[in-house]
Amino acid sequence: MSRLVNCDHLSSYICQLKSIVLSLLCDHTRMKCVDSSISFQYISCPVRFIEELQLQHPCHSLVIQTLHTFHTKYDGCSCKTLLFFLTALFNHLQPIFNGNNQLITKRIFNHLDQLISQSISVAKTQFTENLLLTSQIFSRICRHQTIYSESLYQAYVHLLSKNQSISQTDLITYFDNLHHLTRVKYTNEKCLFMPGTLLQINKSIDGYRRTVCIDGHLLEDYVHLGYNNKLKLKQISSTSTWLHVIISILKQYSIESIICSGTIDQKLKDIESNDRIFIENIPVKTLRFIGQNSLVSYLTDVDHEHILSLNYMPCPDDASLTMIDKGATIVQYVPLDSLIDVKHEQFLHCLSRFRQILRRSFYLNGSGQFEDQLCKYWYNRRENSSQENHLAHECFLECLQLYIKEITNRRDCFQSDMIDDFDSKFDAWRTSLELVNVLTQIDHVVEIVTDDQSSDI
Repeated sequence: MSRLVNCDHLSSYICQLKSIVLSLLCDHTRMKCVDSSISFQYISCPVRFIEELQLQHPCHSLVIQTLHTFHTKYDGCSCKTLLFFLTALFNHLQPIFNGNNQLITKRIFNHLDQLISQSISVAKTQFTENLLLTSQIFSRICRHQTIYSESLYQAYVHLLSKNQSISQTDLITYFDNLHHLTRVKYTNEKCLFMPGTLLQINKSIDGYRRTVCIDGHLLEDYVHLGYNNKLKLKQISSTSTWLHVIISILKQYSIESIICSGTIDQKLKDIESNDRIFIENIPVKTLRFIGQNSLVSYLTDVDHEHILSLNYMPCPDDASLTMIDKGATIVQYVPLDSLIDVKHEQFLHCLSRFRQILRRSFYLNGSGQFEDQLCKYWYNRRENSSQENHLAHECFLECLQLYIKEITNRRDCFQSDMIDDFDSKFDAWRTSLELVNVLTQIDHVVEIVTDDQSSDI
């Protein structure tokens, strides 16, 4: 069943979003605590925090979906910027739209979109800085979170020590495949760089082992995306037969270790635990780096060319970790289990920002400096034009000025020399504009309800 829900009180909902993003703005280590009947957790990501709050408004699911898509695209970069400009644009434009027809509203949005496009071109030619990889640059990218920036810089120095000449492509590939683990240890947070890929294995391994890498699950009923049953030659009718086939393959190719991006059948692990090593839930990027051109989706597809000889070594600093002499890892240690997720995410945000900047080889000055440069640029180029164009310029300038004011007023945590990523910043502006455009046109939402909720209709 469904019901028609009126989209009243949108302004108060936007006000809630504004309060949340302002509480997290500028301070990149601040955490929120969410205490529910199910769990207690720390959160610093505004997207996750808004999701946990479960704000009540018919348009909330649209906002959350947009935020999730953006967060996934940039691994957290510029999410606060998106939220800030969403609230700033809405608060500035809503009174204007209430007094004008749809044609004028559409023209204002078009002019704002053009301003963002023109700002991208202006920024590329006038306001970007070329990337030079120094320890200070790493620190500025990581918002002066020293333990994160130092570990990333150590990873970079290690790569330099092995290669006298590194291409931009090789550098990007190296950091794209940089493995990251977060574990509980020590009384203070630490990040340690380790050459090689570190894996959490429940038994000690030392030496070369015949290994197969599976990009998927090693389960009886696993079917990967794009699977075509007509193309599979083997049909397995029962669990016992499936286990027999899998164990036969392991013996046929003398496979001693399986590294898998998904999960591995528990019965298989129980039967073969004495003879083989099973490593599951490895990040796909890490698996692809280890396996390179030897990955398979199903163990039944294995041939001799898929068998790798990998050298496993105990980790000198952590007996519960095993090292493979391929790739590189940053191990992040935190003092409490409850801090694993939030600290893991804080580091990943820094790593993602660095990756985005590395791909471009240039960056924008953060801490409101770029916004100030752009604001002055457009202020000096104001001209007599149509009413809609004038309103769009005024709106854009006011949002930039408001952003500068909000972050510079936070003197307890403001730092003046941050570095921002180019692509995620402009995409955040454009996404916020598109979302405001949609939100201001919604009068009602058709809500699908369950049988339990139908009595409320």
